[in-house]
Amino acid sequence: MADDALDYSQPGPFTSLDATQLQLIESLPDDPVGICAAVQGLVIQPTDAAALGIGEARLAEKNIRRASELIAVLTALDPSPLQQARTPETRVIGTCRHFAIIACAFLRARGIPSRARCGFGTYFLEGCGVDHWITEYWNADQRRWARVDTEHLAKTYVERPEDLRFPRCAGGADQLVRRG
Repeated sequence: MADDALDYSQPGPFTSLDATQLQLIESLPDDPVGICAAVQGLVIQPTDAAALGIGEARLAEKNIRRASELIAVLTALDPSPLQQARTPETRVIGTCRHFAIIACAFLRARGIPSRARCGFGTYFLEGCGVDHWITEYWNADQRRWARVDTEHLAKTYVERPEDLRFPRCAGGADQLVRRG
């Protein structure tokens, strides 16, 4: 991680949480994958929200960018600690990006280097790359970035959604570019 110019363990403009929100994450699990798994109970996809009859005004939540604003909406709906999964109606409405941003915010608040990554998931539809966001955290023991599909941890699209391993030509492209 030494070659990265950014400090991925520090919150940024989209991953900062306020003091009250930091108190709410104290009861989250200590391990990165457990933190990512907790996010699954906080966000609902717009199509699933619409299918439940959640109104148009709430569907605008999918346009919120900052984690602190997402958590503010979420806790206004249900002020429970953030490790407690919400009912679908009391989750914040968001996309895969929201799952990744919230997980990244929680990880960084714990001092765990992390970043939200965007690319194309090739495991949803055969022969098709679907725009998708995941979360990466620095696994210090293995000295590598571990990729987590925060939204789909409980699904079986891939063998290990808690540790996606992409082939060099796809997931390592950024590293190849940095090396020239």
